[in-house]
Amino acid sequence: MTAGLLEKESTGGATARVGFEYQDAYVLQNLPRWLGQSGFSHVVSEAFGDVQVCYYAPRREVRHFMIEAKNHGLSTTEFWDEVARFKKAHEASALEHVRFSLVCPAYNSKTSPFVAMLKRLRGVGSSYQSHSTILQRDRDDVLAWAEKQDVSKGLAEFALHHVYFETYSAESADTAFAGEVESHLPSIDLTGKKAARLRDRFKEHIANSSKGPVHRIQLESDLIEVLADDSSKWTGTPTRVRLSRSGATLEQLALPADEFAGHRRSAKVASDWHELSESAQDVAAFIAESTERRSVVLDGRQGMSAACLLGHAFRATNNFVLHVEHNGVVYRTDMYDQATGPFYLASLQAGTVETAHGAVSIAFTTEVGADLDFGHAGILEGTPVLSLASGKAVTSQA
Repeated sequence: MTAGLLEKESTGGATARVGFEYQDAYVLQNLPRWLGQSGFSHVVSEAFGDVQVCYYAPRREVRHFMIEAKNHGLSTTEFWDEVARFKKAHEASALEHVRFSLVCPAYNSKTSPFVAMLKRLRGVGSSYQSHSTILQRDRDDVLAWAEKQDVSKGLAEFALHHVYFETYSAESADTAFAGEVESHLPSIDLTGKKAARLRDRFKEHIANSSKGPVHRIQLESDLIEVLADDSSKWTGTPTRVRLSRSGATLEQLALPADEFAGHRRSAKVASDWHELSESAQDVAAFIAESTERRSVVLDGRQGMSAACLLGHAFRATNNFVLHVEHNGVVYRTDMYDQATGPFYLASLQAGTVETAHGAVSIAFTTEVGADLDFGHAGILEGTPVLSLASGKAVTSQA
């Protein structure tokens, strides 16, 4: 059994896009939430699945969140057939199809216990570590329950790890849209008329989404146009880049910069730094192409080398305004107020040989001169070194 865009299940809806009010309403109501996610790239309908929400992945690949939206209560057979279809998609391309959701108005008495158990494991169960013996026992209970319902262990196990189940009523999509914008895009404030105009624009895109992807930048362009004189409230909203891939979700843009700080830094070699640089440039390029916003939020608690690398990727080569958060204070690279008096004391160690290279040491509030004493290894011997040192702390943007 194969999975593809040309199979009958995939082409039926795109060929005759009639009666899709339910899934269109679901997409409309969720577009503000997806726009609020930094990794969201585009959405398409009637590909392999009713809806595919697509996210950035490293090396400019795409990860798919596949959604089946059914406007009726599913029978038990239909329920597990949809899960089996998800499993087929995952097996066909596990690196692309990574998350799945089944959406319908209600689940019947034979499937709702399974949905309820998964909801609890993913809700209060998320407070436990993933390898918790309590969680493992509960997972075993879920699989045992499914076995009693004559559901194969493989299918139940796949649903347990990859499929989300949601109930949704389409009647309130139009009226709920403004509230979704307010909830997920809090930096902007739309009047009732502007919210209605934006909703109608988004509906036009959704109607055409079976012909091709609707990209984030198209949706943002509509948002900027509707905001008109207030568009700076959106264009000035920064995109957050998480500087740790540990615990990062599908929806987040993330870089493993935390691995280049502390005790782990000493184990990194030139190729590791090169890979981090390429990853940062890749994320910066994705942001530049997918949104007209030119601000990025980064965590400032990084080593100096990693901070310089990230500054080069986002600020120097892509001209983003950086919002650097550090201990509750935000520093912005487009603010140039400067405190009076020098912050650093500069000293220069002249080189003894002609070279095209040099080194710079920047240190506060702790001296790091001893760290440059690599003469025994010959690393900096004869190389000019500029040292900027200060006993002061950075207490403000100035």
